Amino acid sequence: MKSAITVIALLLLLTLICSTAAAESAKLQMISAAVEDVYQDLDRTDGPGCAVGFARNGQLIYQRQFGMANLEHDIPIDATTVFRVGSTTKQFVATSIALLSLQGKLDLDADIHTILPDLPDYGTPVTIRQMVNHSSGIPDYMPILAAVYGDLDGNFYPSEKNREFLYRMSRLDFEPGSRYAYSNSAYVLLAQAVESASGQTMREFAEEHIFEPLGMHNTHFHDNHRELVENRADGYAEIDGQWQKNNTNLEVVGDGGVFSTVEDLVIWYNNFADNRLPGGDELMNILTTPATYTEVPAKYRDWSIDYAFGNMYLEFGDRKLFGHAGGFVGFISAPYRILETDEIMVSLCNYRFKGNVNRVFDSVERIYGDSE
Repeated sequence: MKSAITVIALLLLLTLICSTAAAESAKLQMISAAVEDVYQDLDRTDGPGCAVGFARNGQLIYQRQFGMANLEHDIPIDATTVFRVGSTTKQFVATSIALLSLQGKLDLDADIHTILPDLPDYGTPVTIRQMVNHSSGIPDYMPILAAVYGDLDGNFYPSEKNREFLYRMSRLDFEPGSRYAYSNSAYVLLAQAVESASGQTMREFAEEHIFEPLGMHNTHFHDNHRELVENRADGYAEIDGQWQKNNTNLEVVGDGGVFSTVEDLVIWYNNFADNRLPGGDELMNILTTPATYTEVPAKYRDWSIDYAFGNMYLEFGDRKLFGHAGGFVGFISAPYRILETDEIMVSLCNYRFKGNVNRVFDSVERIYGDSE
């Protein structure tokens, strides 16, 4: 009798395993079909492209690369290709700020002058938390430098001039805490606050307290534009029908500056589900709680501004995505965690085209639309 029960149990287990495997295979086919359909125009050897990954439970279950990492030497994008991630960087600065607050080295609700006393007098306190959540009122430096140097993408911005402008801007655009207004300036200053509070460079602090503990071995703050980076993709722009390099010599980090891979960003976003950094639930609460503002300008009233310490919550159909896209010179990054399923999709591209972010949304729509 016991033998019969054991056989039945084994048959049931085998049936369950086969059923799970079949479901997994179907999902993989769905992911592959959706991604290849959306990215198929990049499947070429004469232009740049994108690396795409889809993960479940922190494990990459699908990877695909399209296009070339380097056109001069005919090097295709592969699973190890390193990309500049633009404003996706901001969450690593914000996390560093959160970690320092938990270490007692700064107060999120203190005036920034307590950490950076040489900043100009803004006429009113500006808190570190307001800067993290884009409600500081500090004007964005990029339009100013673009007006002076005539290059919006920053190829020729002298790094020392960047800092000089930030320490000369004393006028705020609005009352701090009152509204959301994206400020690259605030994040450059926040990186300096990390350095002041920790006694380390932004790169050193993030390496010791974030990247190394999580095993993100191909991620770093790129604070030396002459540094050689193994497997690095060049950035490109299409000008007059021809591909040309589109990189930068900007060494200021904070608003951007991180280099990373698809695999490392999967590790990072999985940490929101299975945190391995110091601070536990308290850290995750800081990083995932949306900011509040005392007023919402008319242009934002039909859009929920859910900005949370360097990431955004985005309503997409019946799904909620958590992530932060980035774009600078010839690069676009689009990493998102799908909250309902705890799955992650990352897309990193080496040419500046706004539609490259939409490719992720289109892929997600097809994957989940076909599965329901």
